[in-house]
Amino acid sequence: MSHFSSARSGAPGAARYKARGTVGARARRAASLFCLVLGAPSAALGCGVVSGEATVQSLAPRGEIVFADGRHARLGGLWLAPQAGAALAKRAGEQFGLATLDRRPDRWGRLVVDLVDRDGQSVALDLILRGLAVVRPEPQTRPCEAERLETEEAARAAGEGVWSAAGAILDATDAAALASADGRFVLVEGVVRRVGVARASFYLDFAGRRGFSVVTPKKAGPQFRRAGVDLKALAGQRVLVRGVVDDRFGPRIEIVDPLMIEPLENTKETGRGG
Repeated sequence: MSHFSSARSGAPGAARYKARGTVGARARRAASLFCLVLGAPSAALGCGVVSGEATVQSLAPRGEIVFADGRHARLGGLWLAPQAGAALAKRAGEQFGLATLDRRPDRWGRLVVDLVDRDGQSVALDLILRGLAVVRPEPQTRPCEAERLETEEAARAAGEGVWSAAGAILDATDAAALASADGRFVLVEGVVRRVGVARASFYLDFAGRRGFSVVTPKKAGPQFRRAGVDLKALAGQRVLVRGVVDDRFGPRIEIVDPLMIEPLENTKETGRGG
């Protein structure tokens, strides 16, 4: 079963993205941030800096890239659906503009990048629009997140890719589904029953004993407050959380970025009643 919920006519954001044409227009506007003329020595983007060209030798299903010159990279800030593998494999051998999202490689020596094709299209945004990727916030991609989340919402509303499947967003009270998602990146929706404070963390509880919870390090508190997210005020609110499930002590997700939790204003916003 997919771990991303149905996004048909009643899905999140559907009221704002009813027409498929609107979806494409939104995505094109977002992608326009990444337009460039290949061969230009450098171009500043809303996300990363295009600093030349690179020919892709291979693209792995999880977004890992090997360039013809031997460098290794990964597409930053994405969780890739299994179906993304075939789409990426078709692009091996292409030449892209290389948008570097971090001057330093990650711990495995990979560049954190986006790729821009000859039509000025961000590969990351294209995957998100087609429902083949989901936004996975990380510091390197923070300047990209507004456009990426808007594009994701459009794909969700249109029922693209992973968003066409039932169960794409897990219910915070569905213990069995959450347990089976251990170690995987998921989206979870539910009502915060209680907010607790421990010595080093905030805890948002969604169910009873050993039920789903969200953990946030206290040291991340100022970052959440600057983003307008008051964790202590979330009790009783419905929220959408994204992250990796850890089921060692009951299913939980640790969030360290405000974009990993989204307060939902009402049930209409998620297309669910009640």
